[in-house]
Amino acid sequence: MRAADLMTRELITVNPETTVEDLCDRFRDHRITAAPVVDAEGRLVGIVSKDDIIFHGRRDQADHVGADIKRLLSAGFVGFGPDIVTSLRVSDIMTRDVVTASETDGVEDLCRLMWDRRVHRIPIVRDSLLVGIVSALDVCRSVAGGALRPR
Repeated sequence: MRAADLMTRELITVNPETTVEDLCDRFRDHRITAAPVVDAEGRLVGIVSKDDIIFHGRRDQADHVGADIKRLLSAGFVGFGPDIVTSLRVSDIMTRDVVTASETDGVEDLCRLMWDRRVHRIPIVRDSLLVGIVSALDVCRSVAGGALRPR
């Protein structure tokens, strides 16, 4: 089985200028915990997850970014009010060193990448363009066959 057989093709993406407030809304509305970050041409430039929001705040407690993150978290992470500072952008918190794979990579290769790099999802790229994403849940579904269905 190859990445092309497992990957999600209809992606929720963000751009580097997306506010963290908008990002949190997308996470809530689409029931996701991460999103690829793409430029105007659809090239992958990063990935951002709820962990990036949480851990960025811990890394930068002393500056305004960390303080903004703490306020977002104390407000419940999503659904926060207009008093929260909205100047924080995805580019401030995203992971830039993204682990990627191609459509032809096998499921064992994807599992090895996830394990070795301690990631839960791998964007799939073709000619530097994002074409899909494979998550650890996608791999589980492929192993379990039709036994696992979304609730």
